[in-house]
Amino acid sequence: MRDIGEEADVPVQRRQIVVDWGTSNFRAYLFGADGAIDLEHQAAAGILSVSGNGFEQALEREIGSWLTPGCHVFLSGMITSRNGWLETPYVATPADLAGVAAGAREITSARGARLRFLPGVATRHPLPDVMRGEEIQIFGSIAPDETITLILPGTHSKWVRVERGAIAAFRTFLTGELFALLKAHSIVGRLIPNEPLAFDAEAFLAGVRQAASDDSSGLLHDVFTARSGALLGDFGPEAVADRLSGLVIGHELRAGLALGWAGEAVRLVGEPALCARYRDGLAALGQASEAGPAHAAVAGFRRLAALEGGAGS
Repeated sequence: MRDIGEEADVPVQRRQIVVDWGTSNFRAYLFGADGAIDLEHQAAAGILSVSGNGFEQALEREIGSWLTPGCHVFLSGMITSRNGWLETPYVATPADLAGVAAGAREITSARGARLRFLPGVATRHPLPDVMRGEEIQIFGSIAPDETITLILPGTHSKWVRVERGAIAAFRTFLTGELFALLKAHSIVGRLIPNEPLAFDAEAFLAGVRQAASDDSSGLLHDVFTARSGALLGDFGPEAVADRLSGLVIGHELRAGLALGWAGEAVRLVGEPALCARYRDGLAALGQASEAGPAHAAVAGFRRLAALEGGAGS
């Protein structure tokens, strides 16, 4: 793959551009007629970096040389939220790739490019839940007719049940955000040393096992024990961060496994080091897992580009 500064000999009428535009980052891919990625561009230019309604100007700055009259640009992620350029409605579960593509809203740019804003996915049962952007990773991590459960660890971790290639149900866990808040803004976090520390696998797994044990009195009490245990000398301050990580992830794993979706193995999709924590935590609870593709979003975009190209749109 080449970056934006290089030329790509792709016929204009066959150009498919996909943009993953999140809160913090901008990623764009130009697909050729054969479905291969001809150009790739990434920048720390998420929607929070855009002033006012200057999204079209920001798009021009990042990939303006790709934008030609009549080319198709598919936009996914927070750019399609109410804080982004154009809010799209959610597609209800069960949602397959064709249904997500059909839910796009289109506008034409000043250059004449067709900008198609993809929707997120929502469920209302048993309680309201939403995703926006993760659906592309999901479709890039499964076979077209596959049935499996996926876990996408992150700031807002997702447990997703896929049935016959469609997102049938999912749950969001505020795991990563809660850990960051506790580490930076709680009395528990004040015990964590300021200097970077090597990962303490023993402390992490102790937290996971505590969260899943019959002795747990729930997340709120368990979190406090990451402080009280250090104060009483059961473990040192250097173990607090990874023990806390194990506790919050452990409670997510306990709740996720209680859904009854796991089966023989679940598939982990996301940043490798974080997925490794989930893999080890699941193993400690007796649940097998497997690694998803290294570049799930790219694979999802490739499927989308092939779907739209095959439709002759």
